Amino acid sequence: MTIDPCFNLKLRQADRVLTSHYNAFLSESGIKVTQFSVLRVLWYMKCCSQQELEKALLVDQATLTRSLKPLIREGYITRTPDSEDRRVMLCSLSDDGKALYKQAQKQWQQAQKSVEKKLGADVIQQLLNVSESLVEMKT
Repeated sequence: MTIDPCFNLKLRQADRVLTSHYNAFLSESGIKVTQFSVLRVLWYMKCCSQQELEKALLVDQATLTRSLKPLIREGYITRTPDSEDRRVMLCSLSDDGKALYKQAQKQWQQAQKSVEKKLGADVIQQLLNVSESLVEMKT
């Protein structure tokens, strides 16, 4: 008897390993890869609403809030009301947040290189292709 593999379980296991790997590299910065992802999106988007962050990161409001809270508390992210709609809060990196991103980006880059070295360019490209296909299932 063969047991069908559970795609979700296998991907979640792989995600846990990959997350742990990145967190080990980012620990020097005092942030986790989930927080780094928020910083990275804000680095490139400059200023955006929490809803835009949710869409960019493909996370729900509760998950984003868990990542944002310590970054806001530590002064890495600022929130200001949108001038056109005061109900909407816009997020952006503070000067300290930009400095943290630059520091953490170096460690993230080391993690990237480490993963590529362990998996090889062909597997990395397959991983990116599969990931993109899975993300497209959302639409």
